Amino acid sequence: MKKLLIPLFLMLVFMAEASGQLWMRERQFVFMGLGGTGFMGDLGGADKIGTQDYRDFNFRAIRPSTKLGYRYFLTYDIALAGNLAFGYVSGDDRHTQEDFRNNRNIAFRSPVMEASVQGEWFFYTDGKIGARYRDQTRTIGWVGYRLRSYIFGGIGGFYFNPQGYFDRAHYQTLNHATITDPDELPKDGWYNLRPLSTEGQGFEEFPTRRKYTPVSLAIPFGIGAVISLSREWSIGMEYGFRKIFTDYLDDTSSTYVDPSVYGANWTDPTKIALGEYFSNPTNYSIPVSESGFHPTDPGYQRANPFNDDSYMFLFLTVQYKIISGPTSRRWAPLIR
Repeated sequence: MKKLLIPLFLMLVFMAEASGQLWMRERQFVFMGLGGTGFMGDLGGADKIGTQDYRDFNFRAIRPSTKLGYRYFLTYDIALAGNLAFGYVSGDDRHTQEDFRNNRNIAFRSPVMEASVQGEWFFYTDGKIGARYRDQTRTIGWVGYRLRSYIFGGIGGFYFNPQGYFDRAHYQTLNHATITDPDELPKDGWYNLRPLSTEGQGFEEFPTRRKYTPVSLAIPFGIGAVISLSREWSIGMEYGFRKIFTDYLDDTSSTYVDPSVYGANWTDPTKIALGEYFSNPTNYSIPVSESGFHPTDPGYQRANPFNDDSYMFLFLTVQYKIISGPTSRRWAPLIR
């Protein structure tokens, strides 16, 4: 009897050890995601004075996004993930009925290309890893699922390029429009805003306003979950907020400039018209007063310079597990 118990005990120890180390052979994943973006900044927002927090979020500003990534588990519960994400963010003052925002009438869109590395802690697991089943005479495989939730935080960088839409007919209604020859006016369409110095950046008249860089640091953090479909495949959802360190994602940050600055610094009438328009495309929903005052006069607040912008991603993901070693062991868990 003792001769039978010793081999049985050794076999059980070996099986427990093999099962406990299984995750080390299944610690690598690749994934892709599709979803949407959200923008929190000076433009658009709710029907009230801007707060630049979740209460100011506007669903009409959501735009599409996608990402690719690689996840590597350092331990059973802790992973590192590298991500490449691309999306558009946008904001539009026409989407709010707050008087001064709507009167400002500035809109933008910007691509966001982000690379990041994040640490992930998988803190919650629910569901079953499966049970073997048979069809008459032979074992076929596993059924079941496993849900795992996680939180993450990391560091990254992103490129952005804010753009605005030029409307020729609207430009001609502006009190500060100086280009009257239709042949010299730009065509309707999207234009890059950074070269146009919409707040006087780079002009001698504004020595403290330097051109902003189109690359900035991002701090991603958020929450996610994955659920298995098979041993190799799983689907998930991830929401991530980005703390960034620029107030120019939407090309607005400080005060209005005198539109004559563009004619004083440039000679190209097309470029002058673009600068005049995008620096102050007001719709005059607040009319000019009898004394000639208007909220978009030079020196008045164009945006809030004390809060940086931010953006967020929401992704639906598909994940594939890279399995090393033997792949015929169908007793393996569906997902770690």
